[in-house]
Amino acid sequence: MKAALYLLVVLFSCSNSWAQKGESNLENVDGWYFRVTGGYPAAISFEPIVLFKDGTYFEIGEEALSEVDISQSKITDANLWGRWTRNGTIFTLTNEENKSYEYDLNSGNWFVAFPYNPKIKLIGTYEKVSGGVYGNGLMALFSSKLTFLDDKHFTHAKNGGVTAYGSSAWKNDEKSGVYHIKGNEISLSYNNGVTVKFSFAIGAEGDNVIDTDMLLIGGKAYVIE
Repeated sequence: MKAALYLLVVLFSCSNSWAQKGESNLENVDGWYFRVTGGYPAAISFEPIVLFKDGTYFEIGEEALSEVDISQSKITDANLWGRWTRNGTIFTLTNEENKSYEYDLNSGNWFVAFPYNPKIKLIGTYEKVSGGVYGNGLMALFSSKLTFLDDKHFTHAKNGGVTAYGSSAWKNDEKSGVYHIKGNEISLSYNNGVTVKFSFAIGAEGDNVIDTDMLLIGGKAYVIE
């Protein structure tokens, strides 16, 4: 009996600690943004970045911010962290190698990334495409399509393949379930019982006006078809 009671106390303490950590992560955020960069083989990429009130920034990826162990991440993923300052519309980001880069809200390479608002209705198919031609006859293409059927249900289709030296291999997969979005996090609960949570933000265009044609999910850009 005592052992069972002790286990319950430990579990409650851990869950409470995890909840406090997640809340602390969110409370310390100054703002969400995304930068536009060029790269090979993809022509353009969109990278979501979280700015914290203490002057640090984080290149957020798949994991929802509330679930990131910040202290550990700064050690194991040091390349994703840096410092930031702002002067008007100019943001200066200095990475772990002490190299600084300037981004201007008015230049087209730095935008506000918006959180979800219940007034926003996401309906339609959003697609993320990656891959390209890598030389020596090697070509790869991967597609992830997330379709919001209504304010609750979704389907998720993945297609991918590799072609090399005249031969190719392709794989297709489609699942469905229910989703929930709150602020900068999205949870996908698949019909097979698996639930995953990702970082989430809505893109912007022009003078940093919200643009639901692009969503940033799990650190990647999904564009409406």
